[in-house]
Amino acid sequence: MNNFIFSIPTTAYFGKGQIEILGETIKAHGGSHVLLAYGGGSIKQNGIYEVILEQFRKTGITHVELSGIQPNPRIESVEAGIAIYRKNDCDFILAVGGGSTLDACKAIAAGVKYSGPVTDLFVDESGISSKITEVAPLATILTMAGTGSELDMGGVITVGEDHKKKVVLHPLLNPKFSILDPEYTYTVPEYHSMAGVADILCHLMEQYFTPEVGASVQDRMNEGVMKSVFEEAPKILANPTDYDARANIMWASSMALAGFQFVLGKPGFPFPLHGLGHELSSRYDMTHGVTLALLTPAWMRHTMRTAPEHLPVFAKFARNVMEVREEDDAKAAEEGVKKLEAFYSAIKMPANLREAGVKADDLDVMAEKAVENGKLGILTSIGKDEALQIMQMAF
Repeated sequence: MNNFIFSIPTTAYFGKGQIEILGETIKAHGGSHVLLAYGGGSIKQNGIYEVILEQFRKTGITHVELSGIQPNPRIESVEAGIAIYRKNDCDFILAVGGGSTLDACKAIAAGVKYSGPVTDLFVDESGISSKITEVAPLATILTMAGTGSELDMGGVITVGEDHKKKVVLHPLLNPKFSILDPEYTYTVPEYHSMAGVADILCHLMEQYFTPEVGASVQDRMNEGVMKSVFEEAPKILANPTDYDARANIMWASSMALAGFQFVLGKPGFPFPLHGLGHELSSRYDMTHGVTLALLTPAWMRHTMRTAPEHLPVFAKFARNVMEVREEDDAKAAEEGVKKLEAFYSAIKMPANLREAGVKADDLDVMAEKAVENGKLGILTSIGKDEALQIMQMAF
């Protein structure tokens, strides 16, 4: 196992009614004039918005708003938030929503403390956003489980006419605190709830499918979270207001990337499936988790075929997570992929890229864009040809 440093500086307030700590906790972190940011307005329909305003009134907090943050958040929303924050002399940011709102607000938090364009602050060759030296304090109220942004230090922003995905990543971007009330996810539409499940699973699997370095504690913890996701997601389909199922999925989302704990001690932080999936979101504005569900089985089979020396890790996943009972590693690994495909089908994810509306003529350009900043992968190297093969397998 390699050396590592582990830190989760964000305080998580988990459970029913935790929003009651909102006002006083913002003030404890120096906030008095808040930029309140959210998406399409669902927080006004489900009542969260009024509860937040009541917390502000009770504690003497004033606020301004940034609304309309879209899925796959655009750089324009980030720039608008920076302008509003500065114009109104805000001193705190509260992000209310799912991963898109949280990610946008992380970029805003960095941008308001930087004198140049916020586009300077994306991840560079150092592996983090090295130009970030100071950020505005940020807290989150999570309303959709999936991205894990509530307990991590990164965000993904859509930039430019070609909708390229760019990452902002720095330890200072960990939220000061996050409120995680599973009841706030009751009204999330089924499709987006299940896309969030697919996102959680991919975060876990991308940290699991790495070269063997003896990190058995990380892998065993990861297996337990994955098994819980497989068990709890169908319960939400059966009953969207099943509190315990929603709670377990929400906490799995948070734990999947909290301190990047399941990849600690392992070589690199590659996330090749995210690199491939971002191109589907960029070109088709496809929901992030759906792209991952579409590509994961194809990537697994491609890796199993081109790097058979890594078959044992896929066989381990099949046996320990998918409960496959097969002694031969190759057969066990394939059975594990089939069970994963069956799960994606059960949670109503599209069966393939074609069903999701992807055009065959677009595969080549998406494969090229996926690797324009360098090859992807850690178990095997993914250049343009390999990316195209994976997309064709998923088609």
